[in-house]
Amino acid sequence: MKATYRVSPEVVAWVIKQIKTSDIPSISLDTTLKAWKTGETIPTFDEIEHVSKKTHIPLGYFFLQRPPEEKIKLMKYRTVASLGSGNPSRDLIDTIADMEQIVDWTRDYLVSGGSEANTIVGKLKNETNVETIAKDIRTTLGISEDWFKTIEDHFKYLRTRISEAGVIVMMNGVVRNNTRRPLDINEFRAFTLIDAYAPLIFINATDSPNGRIFSLLHEFTHIYLGVDNLFNDRNGNNKGVSKLETICNAVAAEILVPSRLFGNIWDTMRSQSATLDVTIARVAHVFKSGNVVIARKALDAGKLTQPLYDRIVHDAILGFNAQKQAQKGNGGNYYKTKGSRIDTRFFAFVIDSVAQGKTLYTEAFRLTDTNRTTFSKLVEGLHA
Repeated sequence: MKATYRVSPEVVAWVIKQIKTSDIPSISLDTTLKAWKTGETIPTFDEIEHVSKKTHIPLGYFFLQRPPEEKIKLMKYRTVASLGSGNPSRDLIDTIADMEQIVDWTRDYLVSGGSEANTIVGKLKNETNVETIAKDIRTTLGISEDWFKTIEDHFKYLRTRISEAGVIVMMNGVVRNNTRRPLDINEFRAFTLIDAYAPLIFINATDSPNGRIFSLLHEFTHIYLGVDNLFNDRNGNNKGVSKLETICNAVAAEILVPSRLFGNIWDTMRSQSATLDVTIARVAHVFKSGNVVIARKALDAGKLTQPLYDRIVHDAILGFNAQKQAQKGNGGNYYKTKGSRIDTRFFAFVIDSVAQGKTLYTEAFRLTDTNRTTFSKLVEGLHA
């Protein structure tokens, strides 16, 4: 007969609460957990492990006498505090924890190698002028005001430049490699972990291509200002956000669509267009940007009303969701997708550390969410 383990009623109640604030199907677990709570059923280790896997709650938590106090520091840095004001999902908690480990490992690697702190972290922490910040960022990234004209893949280009500036840029649309745990774009679009040596930006890959670009620049601005961030604003209307978030939004928009160039192009396209929607689409084509960013610039310039802007954002979200649904099931190239999730500079550090015997392969696999085969394939790709 298998041994049984009494789970604390307080812990069971906490687990039930966790399930109710997540996307985990709770119907099949409710009866089981309620029986555990009342003592009607005392589970075996295997049964506890099964529920742990189903709920994504760490196994050790089930053997505590009291519920764990999970203090997710990043939650206080939410862009829009009123959104997702309840508990963060297990998916977000696990993703943040994974990225924190990468920051810790990279910091140790750099410090042990004699590297100095990254000077762009908090470089303009007291600056509020949008154009000043945008100009400094362009200088750091080595891009001109009209950089967008000659670049095809904007996200890849900016990501490479930001990585070369000493910022780890990770991206994923699921928790680790688990396709059954997609990251919810309504919960967050990106986040930033500030560290003097190893600042990190995480991009939610379930966002639209244009959304990822905006998030990347928004979060890079946070590094310049030296403040952590959990970017959970899909509307970009500056309602209910702090002055700092308004600045970050404006800087990202300024780098994508410089005000000095925007006015004349907008006026020209407006005179040639029958509707505002056509104008926005044409201006977006010139700047190779998304309609929402153009609409935001037009709103700030007094060329668009708030209701029209809100409608454009709403339409953009509906269009993206419909496109996403239509593309569901398209797997793509596994190794290409895997490689896109990992910052190239960070991966090179891991390879170097393994080669020096300072990091075991098992640790390298854990840090990069790979196995021996996948890791080798990615190394080959890096050196190709």
